[in-house]
Amino acid sequence: MRYQILTKIESDDNLATLLNAFQRELGLLEQVVLPRDSMGEFNRLLASATSAQPSQDAQQLLSYLQPRFYQLQVLSNSLTDLHKNINWAIKDLTNFFVEYEGNLLRYAIENRMKVIDEFGSEDETDWEEDGFDDEGPKWKVAYKDAEESLRHYTLHNDLQQYFAGSDSRGEKIGTSHAEDFRSFSEHVRRATEFNPFKLLRKFTGAELPVYHENETGEMVAQTLGDEVEDELNEDLKNQSLVHFFEQVLVRANQAAASFTFATTAEDYRQLLTQLETIRDVRFL
Repeated sequence: MRYQILTKIESDDNLATLLNAFQRELGLLEQVVLPRDSMGEFNRLLASATSAQPSQDAQQLLSYLQPRFYQLQVLSNSLTDLHKNINWAIKDLTNFFVEYEGNLLRYAIENRMKVIDEFGSEDETDWEEDGFDDEGPKWKVAYKDAEESLRHYTLHNDLQQYFAGSDSRGEKIGTSHAEDFRSFSEHVRRATEFNPFKLLRKFTGAELPVYHENETGEMVAQTLGDEVEDELNEDLKNQSLVHFFEQVLVRANQAAASFTFATTAEDYRQLLTQLETIRDVRFL
């Protein structure tokens, strides 16, 4: 059974393809830090780590494996959340322009009435009589269009959950910068240095051939020239991968800044375009 930390983003848009490709290049690091201890072994390692003379394995567990395990889990969560929030924001903005035709006041008025009708309100002024039935007067949500009454029902208020500044924790649009992922980006850039065959050759000192399928379907050993060319191509691909990954983060921060100051329908139209550009990123 294969255990894993990094979780594939189940979507077919370009952003998901990019983020999944970035995670795949961290697969070897993931396999290094994945726990393979039994619970008993783990508890003994922890006990050793806190003793006066911790074992080498216990020191490695605390100083190297645990922090990187946690970092990889945070990375996976962050990329998944970033992808979700970008797509959810796009969905809500698209709905705003389709259903409300870009009318911010209408959105807030109708949203307020919909929310109060579904979840209720303890403010008596939010209700008005709507005839009678066998049990007495019926009530409906009172119409209000004053700015103060609509403050919690605006498009900006509803979109805030997807952007930096939200009350909830986790990765939002604009909460992290490219430098926050720098250690992982550097690992992806240098991924060919951690090729298992290269590491095994270095460790054993033996020449281990790499095979590929030729035009006739035969498995033949690669020449040194072929290996060098493949490695150069892989390096270029990884450099490009990191470049576009970092551009996504830069543009996400730009979108977050645009959201902060958005007040008009045109501002939100531009924000939607920014987010769609991130989702549709083309790379390699």
